[in-house]
Parts: sequence; C-alpha cells; structure tokens
Amino acid sequence: MTTLKTMLNETYKGLLIAWNYKFETFLQLVMMGIVFIGIGFIIGGGQVSTGQLTYTLIGYSMWLYSSIVISGMCRDLLGEAQAGTLEQIFMSPVPVFLILIGRSLATLITATINILLFAVVILWTLKANISLQWQGLVIFIITMAGLFGFGFIIAGMTLIFKRVGELAGLTANALLFLNGSMLPVEQFPRWLALVAKTLPTTQGIILLRDTLLKMQPLYELWKDGSLLLLCSQSIIYFGGGLLVFIWCARKAKLQGTLGYY
Repeated sequence: MTTLKTMLNETYKGLLIAWNYKFETFLQLVMMGIVFIGIGFIIGGGQVSTGQLTYTLIGYSMWLYSSIVISGMCRDLLGEAQAGTLEQIFMSPVPVFLILIGRSLATLITATINILLFAVVILWTLKANISLQWQGLVIFIITMAGLFGFGFIIAGMTLIFKRVGELAGLTANALLFLNGSMLPVEQFPRWLALVAKTLPTTQGIILLRDTLLKMQPLYELWKDGSLLLLCSQSIIYFGGGLLVFIWCARKAKLQGTLGYY
C-alpha cells in the first residue's frame, strides 16, 4: 500500500510541475510540429505527401516518447544529485526504481496529452485518418515497458558517471534514425536492419503501423511471431534494465559516490 501511494504521489507531483510550466509545454508542441514538417520535406524530397507523413507520424510519435522517457529518467536523478537530495530518496522504504516509474508515469501522461494534441492537428491539417483501435493500445503498452527498461540503463549510468545528459540525448537522437521512424526498416542495409530490430521501439513501431494503418488484428501478429518478438524484447529490456540499475546503484553506494555530483 505504501509503495503504491508513493508512486501515485510522485505521479501527482510530476503532473503539478508540468501544469505550472504550461508555456514550456506550448513551446514543445510548436517544436514537435516544426521538426515533423522538416522531416516530411526531407523524406519527400521537398514535397509533402499525406500518405508518407501519416506513415511517419506513428514512428515520430514513438520517437518522442523515447526521447521523453530516456531523458526524463536521467534528468530526474541528475536534478536530485545537484540538489543534494539523491541519498534521501535511497533512504525511502520504497525502492528507487518504483519512484522513478511513478515520476515517469507523470511525464508519460503529460507527453501523451501533448503528442495527441500534436497528432490531431497534423491529421486535421493533412485531412488524413489513422484508425485508433484497442490493439494499438496493447502494442503501445508492451513497447513502453521495454522503453522504460532502456531508460533504467541510462538512469543507472547516471548514478555512476553523473553527467550523462549527452549520452541520453545521443541515444534518443540515434533512435530517430535507426528505429524506422522515418524510413521502413526493410529499406535499411541487411546488417543495419538486424541492429535496428534489436532496439526497444523498432518492433513496436512496425506493429503499430500494421494495426493502425493496415488493420491487422493481434491474433495475426501473434501467429506470424512478430508480437511474440515484441513481448520477448520488452521483457528482456525491462528486466535487464532494472538489473543494471540496481547494480549501478549498489556500485555507487559501495564507492561512496551516490550523492556526489
């Protein structure tokens, strides 16, 4: 009960902070639109194609989630270290990774509102349609589980190396080009496609496009093994990322550098 209450408190606190910085949220929406339209012009060779932009919108939205989750976990721990309160969090009876999940849920909720507003404006402007189905929500949740695990890895490195903001930014930006957000993975060189399919959001983007654009039901995706692959990847990423975070936290404590910045 205490664990759940703590997670909900962290989520609520995060939502209050986001509400108090509404102007920053507005600027984020504007930036999302500018970058997306720029990507559309690059992919279309200077032309804007409704079909291509609709296809890209799904991948771009998942990339936004990737960037927000990975950077958010890193920024939270870094902020606590700078304020000198990081060690107090580790003294809580609630595991730190659950506190991080609570804060990330707040970030996820605000990000979802922003991304939905952005997507609605883009689809209305393009006069395009994306069929919203419950199957897409299932795939999204499974993908986010793997993404949270990847975020734990970056968060663990923050505890040891402290200033890893550049690494978080580099990782998030690399995903934009490697996870099929802009171009289908099938168009990559074979070796690069194999690497891309091991990343935490690539398979999720592929399946979201299959369900939202091609209207494929979940049982077909399960039958051909693609949904099983996504589930396996997310379990490995979440479990592995959590173990890496716990190991990094233990190492930082043994070195006596947990609260050091």
